[in-house]
Amino acid sequence: MKRVILLFTVIAGCAETQSYVYAPDTTNAVAAGLPAERIAIPQEQPQGAVEVTSYGVTQLSPAHGQVRALHVRMVVTNDGDDAAWTLDTRQQLVSIAGEGQSRAVYVNSDVQSLPIVSIARHQRRVLDLYFPLPNTIRDAAQLPRFELHWQVTTPARTVASRAEFDRVKQENEAYGYAAAEWPYWAGYGPYWWYDPFFPRFAFVHARPIVIDHHRGHVGVGRFEGRFRPVGGARAGGAHVSSRGHR
Repeated sequence: MKRVILLFTVIAGCAETQSYVYAPDTTNAVAAGLPAERIAIPQEQPQGAVEVTSYGVTQLSPAHGQVRALHVRMVVTNDGDDAAWTLDTRQQLVSIAGEGQSRAVYVNSDVQSLPIVSIARHQRRVLDLYFPLPNTIRDAAQLPRFELHWQVTTPARTVASRAEFDRVKQENEAYGYAAAEWPYWAGYGPYWWYDPFFPRFAFVHARPIVIDHHRGHVGVGRFEGRFRPVGGARAGGAHVSSRGHR
């Protein structure tokens, strides 16, 4: 019976798919079937890379209330540096024209040390960051463009750059879903981190958001646009629950 229900969920999710993706201006890779930007770091002597992509807009369901948020994924890979790299999720910012900058209110990963992440040699870390939309933006139709400002600290130096994303209309199946590699679904990680100081680092027209300071579950709803995760119990944009982490 469970298999029948899952199949129906996948079909229903695909049928509701809209016709756009958020694509980096410098698209040079595909991640989870979506356009991505891969940047070698440090640029002068690459030892690994940062890959950024966005699944778009979704609805988060923490223990209390709802949060309309923009998703951004960062994949950091240390291929050859003997010394570990570090990433502070509080230093990863999204900017929107007319709204200023904001840092993520929720971050999801398989790393219990959030918000500080260490990337040792031959390690690959995947972080899903969720930025609550300002109250002037109700949905993705009102968000044609945004910028991600990211930074990773290596032994050589702190590498910082930005990735500009545009909402791009797709008239054909330019990006697929089944080709996604693990981990391809948002909300896959067992650990969630919330930013208790978020209101100080929010967009100009910040939504009134009550941060739940207790351990609990965060549901990740369906994403607007073309992305629909496939495979496993998380298919079809079904809500995903993971253990909270302070």
